[in-house]
Amino acid sequence: MQKNQIIVIIVAAVLVVAGIGVYLLATGEDAEKKGLYKLNAVVTEVNMGQCSATPGVIVTLEDMYEAYYGDLVDDTLTIDDAKADTDFWKTYGTWGSLISDNGDGTLDVTVSTSAKGDETMTMSVCDTAVVMGTMYSETMYFLACAENDVEVYSEESYTNAGVKEFLSNAITGGMIYSYFEDYDVEYMLKCVSESDYFDLGVTSVQKVEPETLASALEDAMSDGNNAVYFASGTRMTADYYDNNVNPCKSTGANYAFFGPTTISDVFSCVEAIGCIMGFDDETIDEVIEDIQLRLYKIYYSVESKTSGTTDTTYAYWESGRGSTVKSSMAKVIVQYLGFDASLLDGADHDLESLLEDNPKLLIFYTNDSRTMDEMMRVDQ
Repeated sequence: MQKNQIIVIIVAAVLVVAGIGVYLLATGEDAEKKGLYKLNAVVTEVNMGQCSATPGVIVTLEDMYEAYYGDLVDDTLTIDDAKADTDFWKTYGTWGSLISDNGDGTLDVTVSTSAKGDETMTMSVCDTAVVMGTMYSETMYFLACAENDVEVYSEESYTNAGVKEFLSNAITGGMIYSYFEDYDVEYMLKCVSESDYFDLGVTSVQKVEPETLASALEDAMSDGNNAVYFASGTRMTADYYDNNVNPCKSTGANYAFFGPTTISDVFSCVEAIGCIMGFDDETIDEVIEDIQLRLYKIYYSVESKTSGTTDTTYAYWESGRGSTVKSSMAKVIVQYLGFDASLLDGADHDLESLLEDNPKLLIFYTNDSRTMDEMMRVDQ
């Protein structure tokens, strides 16, 4: 059986393609009901890059919601409705700012790493960026789409002159370009030419070569550009801090490292990245408010559909290695959708225990090389 095929007695497949994957309702034919098919659970496939604290997480949430619950309860809700719901707004609608305008053409940015904790970087608005991590490039893409009044992940956004010009000029290099090919990161593939991109050849700050990074930053600073190096602060432990920071100091480039772990952190990072890259307040607010409203529609619907229920409903989220994921954001996602996240512990769960736990939602990554039968443990 191919990965995207599940044979069912009653065809109940919900196909949602929104740039991040395909979702299938597995009621299982499964005349013999082997492996995880016995659970008759909803099976979803999600893009790994859109399961962290990035603007794209809203698409993951929307598609997972639709795969499991169906239509929104009320698609006419407004941002005023969201703000009036104090439980929602206090928990998910507000955020702490990471940036302040000094009034002299400079910004103070709170950056964070595992090695040093919080630090304040003072910088001017940047023209170009070397980007390690799709969180940063995707945020820049969302902002560029808002500025040019086009829908994210649409064909129009990939051909829009303003979006293409901004991304191609602003993102001069960063993580290995083949990552975008492997994960179908269309906004990068269609807007940023590989021939004009300084490829660092790695996907993690823990593998960065200081000399290569320095060269990439010098390239980004050519023609007098003010450049910034965006990278994950979460993975930047003491062993890797100097390799990532010293090239910035030696070349005169700025650096901004963030470690978002919650939905509210998405807004903090959108604001900070947007200000650093010169987007105006109106555009930044538009992106944040759009995400807030879409989040609220899901929140309202989940609350409506689960109100009065007392049964524990588990979600099971498996990495390509066969063990469960354990990231804080993955737990936030499944809990936001009304599921118990206790199975997301990074451990191996055998078939027998999973059948006993009876999760109603099974989550896999779109880049998982296994067939669906392999992921569903048919041979066990």
